Amino acid sequence: MRPLGYDVDDNATRFSNYFHVLRELVHFTNGWMPLEPSWERKYALGDHVHDDARALTKIKRRLYELRHPSEYPGSPSPELEGLLGRLAAATSAQDYLTVAYTEAKPALVRAMRIHLDNLDPVADEPSLRLLTQIVERQERHTDGHGRFDDDIGALPVRLRAEPRELRILPPLEEPRRDEFVEVTEGGDPYLSRELYVNGAENHVPVEQEEQQHFFHGLMDAELSAAELMARNSHEHPELPWDFHVDMARQNWDEVRHARLHDLLMKDELGCAWGDFPVGFSYFKSIYAYDLLGRLCLFNGTSEQRAMWRHSHRRKALMELGQQRVAMVFDYLLADEVPHVHNGVRWGSYLLGGSEQAYRDKVRELREALDETGAPASA
Repeated sequence: MRPLGYDVDDNATRFSNYFHVLRELVHFTNGWMPLEPSWERKYALGDHVHDDARALTKIKRRLYELRHPSEYPGSPSPELEGLLGRLAAATSAQDYLTVAYTEAKPALVRAMRIHLDNLDPVADEPSLRLLTQIVERQERHTDGHGRFDDDIGALPVRLRAEPRELRILPPLEEPRRDEFVEVTEGGDPYLSRELYVNGAENHVPVEQEEQQHFFHGLMDAELSAAELMARNSHEHPELPWDFHVDMARQNWDEVRHARLHDLLMKDELGCAWGDFPVGFSYFKSIYAYDLLGRLCLFNGTSEQRAMWRHSHRRKALMELGQQRVAMVFDYLLADEVPHVHNGVRWGSYLLGGSEQAYRDKVRELREALDETGAPASA
C-alpha cells in the first residue's frame, strides 16, 4: 500500500526548509573557499557549491509548482535559525567546514530521506525524482561523516517574517594555498611575459621544463579564477539567483581546469603542485575592482583573450605532435566561451540591461591594461 503522503502545504514547508539550508551553504561556501588552503578541499568545495546551486534552483522550481511563487518562501523557524546561525558564525574555513559537513548537510540528508519514505510516489512523483537526485549528491558530499538527529523538514516556516539576512565576510587580503606551496610577491620568476600576450610575440611552451612551470602557474591561475567567482557570488547576495548559478558553474569549471593541470603535471610532465612558487598580484589587481570592473576585466578581457591564446597553443602543439597537451587547451577553449558570456550577461545587467554600455566599459578599462592584460599599476 502506498504511503498516505504529505499534503501540498506540508510538502512546501519541507522544501522551504531545504531552500534555507542550501541558500546559506552556497553563500558561505563561496565566502570561505578562497580561505581554505588545501587544494583537495578547495576542489571539492567548487564541485559541491555547483551541485548545491543547481539543487536550490530545482527546489525553487518545485516550490513554485506547489503554489509558492515568491522568490523567498518565508523565513526559517527559530529552531532552524540555530543551525543557520552556526554556519554564519564560523570564524575560519575549518570552523565553517565542520558545521557544513557534520551538521548542515547531514541535516538535509536525514530530512530528505524522511521525506522520501513518507511521500506519495505517484501523486508526488516530481518530489520523488527531485529528492532522489539531491539526497544522493548530499550523501556523496558528506561521505558518511556527521549526523543530525532532528527532522529539519518538519520545522514551521514563518511566512510573514522579515527575510533572513546573509552575513558577508570581510574582503579578502589574499587567497590561501597549501602550506607546502611557496607564495611570493612576484610568483614564479621562470614565467615570461611573452606567455600571456596575444599576437605574433606570444610564446608557446613546448619543452618539458618550461611546460612544467607554465602548467603549474596555469593551475594557480585557475584556482584564482575560481576564488574570484566565489567571492563575486558571496559578496553580492542581492543579485538574481541566476547570477549565483552562473558563478557556481564558472567556479566549478575553473577548479576542474586546475585538476586537469594537476593531473597533466603528474602524468606527463614529471612535476607536481607546489614545486614552484606562486603569486597573487594579478588576483589582487582584479579583486580590487567592484563587481562590474571584475566582470569587465576578468570575464570580458582575460577570459576573452585567453580564447585566442588557447587556440594558438593548441594549433602549435598539435603540429609538434603533442596531442595530449594540445587537448587540454581544446577543452579550456570550450569553457571560456560561456565565461565570456557571463561577463556580457551580468555586466549588462549591472548597467541597466545595456550590452552596449557594458562593451563601452570594457573598452574603457582595457585602456589601463598592459600587454599581458593586467592592470598597469599591478
